[in-house]
Amino acid sequence: MPSNAIWPRPEEAPLLEDLAKCVRCGLCVNACPTFVLTGLETESPRGRISMARSIADGEQLLTPAIQGHWELCLQCRACEAVCPSGVPFGRIMEGARAQLDADAPTGKMSRRLRKMLLRTIIARPRVLAVAVAPGRWLAASWLRRIVLRRVSGKLGRLGALEAQLPAHPGRPFRAGDRAPGATNAVAKGILFTGCIMGELFGNVHRATMRVFARAGIPLEAPAAQGCCGALHAHDGDIDFARTLARRNIEQMEHSAPLPIIVNSAGCAAAMKEYGQLLSQDAEWRHRAHLFSARVFDPSEYLVKHGTGLEFAATTSSERITYQDPCHLAHAQRIREQPRALIRQAGCEIVETPGGDMCCGAAGIYSLVQPQMSAQLRSKKADQFRDAKPDVVVTANPGCQMQYEAAVREAGIRARVLHVMELLDERLL
Repeated sequence: MPSNAIWPRPEEAPLLEDLAKCVRCGLCVNACPTFVLTGLETESPRGRISMARSIADGEQLLTPAIQGHWELCLQCRACEAVCPSGVPFGRIMEGARAQLDADAPTGKMSRRLRKMLLRTIIARPRVLAVAVAPGRWLAASWLRRIVLRRVSGKLGRLGALEAQLPAHPGRPFRAGDRAPGATNAVAKGILFTGCIMGELFGNVHRATMRVFARAGIPLEAPAAQGCCGALHAHDGDIDFARTLARRNIEQMEHSAPLPIIVNSAGCAAAMKEYGQLLSQDAEWRHRAHLFSARVFDPSEYLVKHGTGLEFAATTSSERITYQDPCHLAHAQRIREQPRALIRQAGCEIVETPGGDMCCGAAGIYSLVQPQMSAQLRSKKADQFRDAKPDVVVTANPGCQMQYEAAVREAGIRARVLHVMELLDERLL
């Protein structure tokens, strides 16, 4: 921890030992989406670490310019995957964002509003359900198909949000719900329903439960669970992220040692790092590590433990492209397992250049950094236009929403599915 008091919140500041791991080799820069698009050192992981180090050393104050460079970071952690020195950039950036949460040089009111909305809507299931209901209705309505699609390009940010809505959201799937046709078999795993995932992507949860049931691993979705806290931690609200982590640990300890299956890559990455998030809390850190050891991405768990999955004998004629969610490929280091399951289901994968580069969704990034998010989405649209896939597959709700918009921008007819939805379709 820095020895001076220049940081607005020194107890949450990036650790000196973490910053010192960066040897400025530069291998991270070409993996960083914001550097690739801007070519600026200040928009690279190395540049952002250098700014944090200068503040920690007392050479620089936290200025509006530094705030802007930190806030443009997607926190995709692609730099971590290529760093030979093991720099924990995700942890560094969360510490940096905590400083902005404490005393941002600019935009204090907007950050406070964001913090309030994340706390009072995203983290409160009943409020979230009311807030999301109009969007879910619009996604499947005639108004969208007949009217909005013709004028959405003229609606600015509202049009961009409409373009991201899933084509077939289905009914919500919330904690305590059961999948249609579910048996009374004793559960062998817990399905984590999350927040936005359950409200806008209920079909993904239902598909996950059906696939796991066919694999001999019946899941249950207990009512005692809530938001994972990832969005809050990434935005700098570390205290509330810890509150949510403690709540989830306490609510799901009774189901130990059952695995916790999380089909949102961002949520799973955050939950696997609860031990790190609560490392300074003597009462909770051991419980957090035990909890995190139970968290699995569905593809990760199925490849290790799934048996009995039988897929249609015919090979699919659809062109499938799989796009790696950042927090699955870079944070959880899970790349091959989803692809292995897709191939097992009789599907051929058409790889696209930059399939593992961030799409620009990044939690609430598309809302707070719409220009950079749109540039990254356009790169994906260009790749889809060239590859002409019939199905775009990923494993994270934010990515699914971004790809809905990218497919439309590319002018192609392609479905956007979660890995579990694709497998569910191919089951015998």
